[in-house]
Amino acid sequence: MSMIDSATLPASAISEELATTAERLRASVVQVRAGRGGIGSGVIWQVAAAEGADPTATVVTNEHVVRAAGESQLTILVADGRVLPAEVFAHDPEHDLALLRVRAADLRPVAAGDSTALRVGELVFAVGNPFGHLNTVTSGIVAARAPLDPEWTLDPARSEAPEAPPTPPRADAESPRQRAGRTPDLIQSHLRLYPGNSGGPLVDARGQVVGINNMIGGGLAFAIPSRIVQQFVASAGAGAGTRPQLGVQVLDVELPDALRIRAGTTAPSAAMIAAVEPASSAEAAGLLPGDIVIGVAGHAIAGTGDLLLALGREPSGAPIALTIIRAGERQELRVTPQLPAAAAA
Repeated sequence: MSMIDSATLPASAISEELATTAERLRASVVQVRAGRGGIGSGVIWQVAAAEGADPTATVVTNEHVVRAAGESQLTILVADGRVLPAEVFAHDPEHDLALLRVRAADLRPVAAGDSTALRVGELVFAVGNPFGHLNTVTSGIVAARAPLDPEWTLDPARSEAPEAPPTPPRADAESPRQRAGRTPDLIQSHLRLYPGNSGGPLVDARGQVVGINNMIGGGLAFAIPSRIVQQFVASAGAGAGTRPQLGVQVLDVELPDALRIRAGTTAPSAAMIAAVEPASSAEAAGLLPGDIVIGVAGHAIAGTGDLLLALGREPSGAPIALTIIRAGERQELRVTPQLPAAAAA
């Protein structure tokens, strides 16, 4: 679909184009269910052919939606009315994302967009299943690309299944605020999300998915950028046992304003190397305990979750550029992550 140009198209044509785009998207948006009750939305992200069997579809939703199901069997309701069993096969609590696997024919994946190119003021809209109403659309504009304001209260845009109360949080579980605060370019939009929109897509005027809606607060809607979703899907597809590794132990650390300015990063936090394993890729590259990783292959790293996802995105055996802070100074290193011995055998 071509970009909508308001300078050359009348308002009626723009309206018609947006309506057509929303109709296409509905085929790729699902309702996530626990038992017979809807608890959120999901997006068919990719579909892979399987020899002698139905294709396998990967559905992206929020981790808090999956957690709300408790012990109930998860299913998805697709646009053509089918209810399909779904299994959870990957979690990313750091970014409130989860992946479901579904086997069925005639499922249509979305077109993923580039969230890094999204600008403040752009038109966006959300498709989801608020209050059980299927494939509802709301629209608005991008208000900001920034971490969460610490003064705001966040609520998940999720419905609760009556017969499947949410699993009580662990005593050490992080709040939505803590998780959202580690995403430096959280998409904040002036559009309305309601319970049941969680896990649904945030879409630009091109009809491409630029985020996954997950929270509301401060009069704004929040979405996880598509760049993080793509990293997560790629990492999960490789499998934890085949993900390239550096051979380090890492900790999340906050970055003081003065250090961020000196290092040229806007991320509020990063991943600090706590230990380096002997004979590892990290040792060969010269990484040291105390080094703070702020970038991988040109992508900002705001914590250990970003680091893991970035490593999963890169091909094994290929050198990648690490941007680090050492002794207060920004440096670049080249490192070649390797597969675990068991996976490489």
